[in-house]
Amino acid sequence: MTKYTINKVFEKALPSNIWKIELDSIQPIIAVETRNMDSTEASFHAFDLSGNCLMSPCQADGKEWTLDSVQDGQLILKRIGEHTPIQEGIKIINIERNEVVFTSYEFILLDVYCGFVHARHRSISSGETIAINIHSGKYSPALEHKFEICLNKIQYPITYSPIPQFLKNEDSTGPLWLSKCGQIYLWCYHQKTASGFDLILAISDLNRLLDKQVILNNMNKMIPQPYFQLERQVFFMTFNKREIVSYLV
Repeated sequence: MTKYTINKVFEKALPSNIWKIELDSIQPIIAVETRNMDSTEASFHAFDLSGNCLMSPCQADGKEWTLDSVQDGQLILKRIGEHTPIQEGIKIINIERNEVVFTSYEFILLDVYCGFVHARHRSISSGETIAINIHSGKYSPALEHKFEICLNKIQYPITYSPIPQFLKNEDSTGPLWLSKCGQIYLWCYHQKTASGFDLILAISDLNRLLDKQVILNNMNKMIPQPYFQLERQVFFMTFNKREIVSYLV
């Protein structure tokens, strides 16, 4: 019989607060946007699923730049406005070479598809749009292309009740979260301690608890959304929003 266990893959500390996390739908890459809490300017980081850095962090040349997505080894950034959720400005950075492939303040990002950014010119509110090749930076009329949606492999847990019999002695508090990985089930919950809260990850089959780990301990508050999952790998952001911890189940 296979023994199911929970094993730590990496614990990644970042220099400032995590603002956004995106996973590449094609390559095993995690992209992270952090924000300096004083200047509010963004920096962008990329590492693999083992926690190894893939590029030197690059800093945005203005606080308006934010991470839109990461696809096939390319960081895709867009600009946001003070009074609008998005404004003109698109930048594509190749992670392996840490090199800007495309940058423009003329186009507004509409969406990202497999291999292309769909965009329109800032002076055109409707009508003709363009497709920007994320690898070459060249663009052409969108009508010349058939866009394909990139598959999102990320899974998020759902809240679950009632508490299964094998977890009733765990003395959990707050919501119980559940997700599935193959033939096993992932459970996540908080336990009250003398100094705060611990966050617990447990795995089970249909009838019994197989393993559990304290993921985060002595937190001041409970975490509202504990993790996201990519197949057998689970990712947590620490309470101070400066670390990512990952486990294999």
